[in-house]
This record gives sequence, C-alpha cells and structure tokens, in this order.
Amino acid sequence: MTDRSVVIDAAKRPLKSRFTDFWIETLIFFKIQLKEFGSNAIAVALFSMVIPVGVLAMIALMPIDITKEVAIIYISGNMITSISNLCITTLAQLLLSIRMKNGFEHLATLPISNYAPLVGTFMSAAVGTLPALIIMPILGMLLFGITIKINVWLILVIFICIVIMSGIGSIIGTFSEKYQTSYTLSLVAMFFVMFGTPVYYAMDALPEVVQVFQRLLPFSYALEAIRSLMADGMLTQTVINDVLVLTFFMMLSLLFTKKHFTWKNRK
Repeated sequence: MTDRSVVIDAAKRPLKSRFTDFWIETLIFFKIQLKEFGSNAIAVALFSMVIPVGVLAMIALMPIDITKEVAIIYISGNMITSISNLCITTLAQLLLSIRMKNGFEHLATLPISNYAPLVGTFMSAAVGTLPALIIMPILGMLLFGITIKINVWLILVIFICIVIMSGIGSIIGTFSEKYQTSYTLSLVAMFFVMFGTPVYYAMDALPEVVQVFQRLLPFSYALEAIRSLMADGMLTQTVINDVLVLTFFMMLSLLFTKKHFTWKNRK
C-alpha cells in the first residue's frame, strides 16, 4: 500500500475514529517527551527556577519598601523567565539530543498525524513548567506579604505563552546541528525575552521608541495581561486585547512549527 493510499484511506475514516487515533498518537509522544524531562527532573527544575527564585529572594531582602504593584512585576517577570528557561533552552537541548540519537527516526516514517508529535511536545513542556508556576507565585506572596488573584484567564495567558515559547524551542532543536548551535540560538531567544520585554519593570517606564519595539514581541502582551489579572483579577479591555494578540502569535507559532518541525535528521 502506497503512502498516498494510506492518506486517502485515513481521510475516509469517521471523524471520531481519526480523533481517537490522534489522541493516542499524541499521548505516545507526550509520554516519550515526559520521560526525557523526568530523567533530568532535578536538573530541569533547578535550571528553570534557580535564577528567578534567587532574584525574588534578593529583592525581598533589600531594605526598601516594595509595593504590591512592584512585587507583581517581579513575580510575573520571574514566572516568564522560568517558562522561557524550560520551554526554549531546555526543550531545544532535549529535542536535539533525541534527534541526534535517531530516537524518533522510525516514528517519522509512520502514517500518523503531523500534529501528534507537535502537540505531544507542547503538552510535555506545559507539564514541565508546573513546579515553577506553582512555586513562584506562592514564594512571591510569602516574601512580599501580598495576595495575588488566580483565575481562568490568568491560566489561559500562561498556557498561550507556554505554547509560543515551546514553538521557539522546538524550531531551535530541529534546526540546530550540534549542542553549541542550539545553546547559542537559545541564548539569542532568551535575550529577546529578558531584555526585549519588560520583565523586571513596567513598560511605560521606558521611552516610547523602546515601547514600540517591545510591542512587536508577544511576551510583552503576556506580562501586561498577567500583571493586570494578578492585581485585581478583572477581565479588562486591555487584558482582552492582550489575549487576542497572544492568540494571533500562538497561531503563528503553531503554523510555523508545523511547517518546519521534524523528527528527521537534516541532510
């Protein structure tokens, strides 16, 4: 049976059956990726949280008054830093390691959904960020003595941010031919996250020219929405606009990753 006939037969199958197969295939990739994270769980957790936790502790120990607004800026900034450390740098390194070992070469030849490995990878990255996403707000509230709001919209914004960053990490892991290249590209991506977006300060504190540049990056919208939702939990028009923009960037990330992400070795 040719590949074309397999595709045609698959297209004729009931939608429910195709969805079931897709979910099974996705779970397979999810479990594979989760095992890779699990085998280095302690190192991954330390890498994603040690710097953000250190920054929060250092700021809390400073002999200055920290308002709730400023505290939320630092908490949200360190959450974004933790997510980027895991979903960009760590994910890129793990994917490159698997690809260089030809670990998924046989799966690339199977008649499975092209989205299954992509969704499975994103799901594993999302699970890997949970320790940082749980510890960082709790630690921030304890250190600064404040209360922050947690709601569905905040979780949605964080999830979209994870998907966008996972797309970046997946592409880096796919295009890199060696660890040095992957690490360098990850550092470049992290540079835009750390210094191209208002991670540790309010966006309106910078000149308008700089703000224009920051508005070109999705993480600026994520930070704006996260800070607003943590402060009062209200779904304001600004938050809605930020979510819409983030959704647009997420679709771009998914489309670009779908087009270029592959488990096959590049010639």
